[in-house]
Amino acid sequence: MLPYASDHRPSKPPVVTWALLATVSLLSAGTMLADRIAGPGRSAEIVTLLGITPQRFQPLTLLTYSFIHVGPAHLLINLFYLYVFGAGVEDAVGRLRYLLLYVASGVVGGVLQWLVTVTLLPPTAAALPVVGASAACAGLMGLFAVRYYRARLALVGLPFRPHVVSVVALFLVMEIGLGLFALVVGSATDGVAHWAHVGGFVFGLTCAHLLRLSESGSRAYLAADANEAMDSSVPGAAIKKWELLLSREPDNPGVQEELARAWIALGDGDQAVEHYLGAITQHLVRADRGAAARIFAELHTVGLPANEYDRTAKISTRRSLSSILLEMPAEQLFAIGNALEVNDQNDLATEAFRVVAMRAPNSAEGETAVLKCATISLRKLGRAREARVLADLFIDRYTNSPFRLLAEEVRRDAERAETHSGG
Repeated sequence: MLPYASDHRPSKPPVVTWALLATVSLLSAGTMLADRIAGPGRSAEIVTLLGITPQRFQPLTLLTYSFIHVGPAHLLINLFYLYVFGAGVEDAVGRLRYLLLYVASGVVGGVLQWLVTVTLLPPTAAALPVVGASAACAGLMGLFAVRYYRARLALVGLPFRPHVVSVVALFLVMEIGLGLFALVVGSATDGVAHWAHVGGFVFGLTCAHLLRLSESGSRAYLAADANEAMDSSVPGAAIKKWELLLSREPDNPGVQEELARAWIALGDGDQAVEHYLGAITQHLVRADRGAAARIFAELHTVGLPANEYDRTAKISTRRSLSSILLEMPAEQLFAIGNALEVNDQNDLATEAFRVVAMRAPNSAEGETAVLKCATISLRKLGRAREARVLADLFIDRYTNSPFRLLAEEVRRDAERAETHSGG
């Protein structure tokens, strides 16, 4: 059961997995070559020092035994397991947590192997040192199987790719069976620490459930299925998947965005607007004004279809951006206008500020929105006449504003620009 690939592709480079592969390879190679490099008996000394010897147990060896191996075949097998399962687990839980889980799986597996050996096996078995990354890799298997329960594995010698759940279930049954067999015959002559594998695997499985990796996997598969439905031009199926995911993640703006796009593909502008506005609201709640501005700009360009039809012209109408803006709270719209201005989306920024000024003229946002419209029109859009009109409006409407001098400056600059351009 030697896996060499899975159908999961990590979203980022698995640097911790690469580092572990390199560390285990170098330390194991050094152990195996120690006799040639430093003289006879050195390899055995390293194994005794760093491995777990049950009859004279040293707690520190729980951290070291999983980094060395005594044979190329044992090392190669564990490297394959570490590469195939480690990259996926690192992608799922993050680099630091992944490293801690790897080490902890080895520790738990080592403890179980020690306990079984000193309590249930004869003294000859307790004198044998235990080394290898198998327990740590078994923990990764448990984590991987819970998170990527739909994944398939490529195994050496098999012409098909079985599901990961069936593979790890067979692995666990085999390890428990072989471990029990060793207890029955009263020996561990096969040289394999089966109970270390069992302990590492059960620990990984337990951590996966504590971390709710099955829920993370379910959400990820829902999103993948929805994207696949959109790629296949089946927006109705995609909407069902996105709505189910939104019921689990009601505060996820990305799901709102995808639902809006799916409703557009299905031709329902009202539903699309609802989810676009929901996405904008969630981005603002997270103080991500740049993302809110991006969604607002998308909302401006998609050309939302309406549900009503012009019976005279017999064509579908389109909702104007202005009508959509009127549905948004002035405070949100003002924040979006600021983000659009920062992103140099000046036409959209002035449109947002105009609606704020119209809807909340007596608020601080409304006052500032008028001045911002005038300033952007003059400084960034080159609309001198429009800037002058807006500056005059500000001066007339907000006579006691602390920004009055700035408005007068904008008006003077606009007048000079109009004169220079010939009116």
